[in-house]
Amino acid sequence: MCVKRMLLLVAGIALVGVLAACGDEQRQIAVLASPTTEVVQSAAPATPVAQGTAMVEIAAAKVSEVQAVPTSTPLPATSPTVAPTPAATPVATPEMKPTPAKAAAINKLVMIDPGHQRHGNNEPEQVGPDTREMKAKVSSGTVGVRTKKAEYVLNLEVSALLKAELVRRGINVEMTRETHDVDISNKQRADMANEAGAALVVRIHADGDASASTKGFSVLYPSAGQPAMKPIAAESKQAAGYLLAGLQQATGSKGRGLSARDDLSGFNWSKVPVALVELGFMTNPEEDELMSDKAYQQKLATGIADGIEQFVNGK
Repeated sequence: MCVKRMLLLVAGIALVGVLAACGDEQRQIAVLASPTTEVVQSAAPATPVAQGTAMVEIAAAKVSEVQAVPTSTPLPATSPTVAPTPAATPVATPEMKPTPAKAAAINKLVMIDPGHQRHGNNEPEQVGPDTREMKAKVSSGTVGVRTKKAEYVLNLEVSALLKAELVRRGINVEMTRETHDVDISNKQRADMANEAGAALVVRIHADGDASASTKGFSVLYPSAGQPAMKPIAAESKQAAGYLLAGLQQATGSKGRGLSARDDLSGFNWSKVPVALVELGFMTNPEEDELMSDKAYQQKLATGIADGIEQFVNGK
């Protein structure tokens, strides 16, 4: 009987130890499974068996919580989907081409002839190859009735603005004179353009008339009546039309229109298209004053340049 009691006592002690060990092991599992350690306090001391059972339940609950936590937080249903970057489409680099004005500047020359000079030359000169008519090589031109400005001065002022405007547009340009103190006849001016191979000659002049009321710009071109003019008559008239249109648009005035001439040495000796712009009448007081206004001079230069550009780009 004593032996049986002893065996039962030993078995009970062993069972308590096993349960206690199990409780310690479960507590370790619970600590590892939770980021924070929960401390559970009982109102009354629990038996070793109860403690072991409770710890097993706590550990099981913690394991369940760990399993329930998702490994990553899903994106909201409304989050935009990032589209893949589309593959680059190869595009051929466009070939850079010069503007029409630039192209004209490469192969074509515009010659500006500011009419007259400080001192005229009255020596006779043949008017053209198809006539025996003679006239003075070059005159000094007219004089402003109000400004008292000499025509050769006005012509060079506007011609200088015209040259600057053409250069700004990329058009190749030369002038027959850039000072007043020269001695170049009208035939020689035509020869200069012929030798340079100009695409167009634009002669700049101002007009005069016995009537003080006469006013307005005009554009002259060589008549086809002169046999030597036939090869360039059509193109010269076309250029004159462009010049007139440019002046009309730039100034807002209709002007006096176009006029064909066969008595001008600068036309008759020319072998390249040529036109002459009469800026206005220096014998008209208001127009004389207007033509000396810098803003109006720029309008004239811009309009003439527009006409030149239209003609040269069309050749």
